[in-house]
Amino acid sequence: MPISPAAERAAIWGFGREGRAAYAHLAQTRPDLALTILDDASVRDAPAGAVVLCGEDGLKALRDGRFDVVVKSPGISLYRPEVDEARRRGTQFTSVTNLWFDEYPAARTIVVTGTKGKSTTSRLIHHLLEKAGMDVRLLGNVGIAALGETPGRDWTVLELSSYQLADFAHAPDIAVVTNLYPEHAPWHGGVEPYYRDKLRALTDEKRTLAVLNAQDRELQSRLAHRPNALWYETRDSYHVRGDALFFGEAQVEIVNSPLRGAHNLANLAAACLAAERAGVQGLHRRVDLTGFAQLSHRLEEFSARGITCVDDSISTVPQATLAALAAYRDRRIVLIAGGSDRGQDYAELVATLAAHPVHALILLPVTGARMFAAMSGQTWPFEILRAEKLAEAVELAWSRTPQDGVVMLSPAAPSFEEFRNFEERGRRFKELCAGGR
Repeated sequence: MPISPAAERAAIWGFGREGRAAYAHLAQTRPDLALTILDDASVRDAPAGAVVLCGEDGLKALRDGRFDVVVKSPGISLYRPEVDEARRRGTQFTSVTNLWFDEYPAARTIVVTGTKGKSTTSRLIHHLLEKAGMDVRLLGNVGIAALGETPGRDWTVLELSSYQLADFAHAPDIAVVTNLYPEHAPWHGGVEPYYRDKLRALTDEKRTLAVLNAQDRELQSRLAHRPNALWYETRDSYHVRGDALFFGEAQVEIVNSPLRGAHNLANLAAACLAAERAGVQGLHRRVDLTGFAQLSHRLEEFSARGITCVDDSISTVPQATLAALAAYRDRRIVLIAGGSDRGQDYAELVATLAAHPVHALILLPVTGARMFAAMSGQTWPFEILRAEKLAEAVELAWSRTPQDGVVMLSPAAPSFEEFRNFEERGRRFKELCAGGR
């Protein structure tokens, strides 16, 4: 719901990209509001004259109910005790995404989410709509905070994470969900709340057309009987067979595709189905991907010292690593895996390594220890090693990779043991492969 006209005191909680956008928006559109910036740490470059409360001072202000409304940044969990206490005292919580939808209620929108594949799928939809001559914007989790940006005249595509959807209070025209795997459970207070938050864009069954992956078990179990839904990865819709995309029994011609792997073809299937419903014609027969660039850190292939290297640092769940291995199934892979522990289930990944072995496996803390324990006591047709740091892992990989092999970083875990985020981890991998220290 929009911020009440009667609200007098507002706080911006978190002053990163979205927090700055919220501050600028409210300062312009609601000059009557007394604004306060809250942050768990310190705030740099606050606007001149801004009221800033950091650390415990800010949390106490929240618990005391000193604000009528709080615009919360996505990285701050909605399930923190301070939120519960503030709500009991009458504080309303909202987000940059909600404020954007409040400002542009007539905008035609496509929301894209899913544990994996949402970034590629949202960018593919944007590409297909632009190729069809439409005026379209791409906003949200792609690095462009929606607030302060105008919608496209025809469509706006918004990639939204579970953090952005946890308090989502609107209904897009189309909502695409690529898959649901356990992820971000600590932030959401469990896997079930994570799934529930991911699906908030589908709440209005009449207004929102759902585009869903028929091969995903969680989506099938939760939404099989949802009205106003279209499913891809079925024989009568867009689906993947081998290394090709089909619609029904006819193969779709794909022109100038940089995509690699069946999982990316599944993302393209989702994009085609959504774009088709948004008015793009002819995708059953031909899809032109000229000019579309693959994401950084997602199966990003490069050569270093004469060896093929693959930066797949964005793979933070085992299912993404499985997709990466499948994309290079004909190569001798030295796999570097492991990272932060979020209770991931590695049974399927270990089983795949048994059936389709890699050339060598190098495991990093802390989930690498779990995998190592699960694999101990068995005979494996490849070497299993452990490393404490990524630099050590790359050196081990380099000494074991054949000239026609692949050094692949696909961690199947988040990065927070050694790095701030997957981007920093991927950049460091590239430096190390190039011979950096």
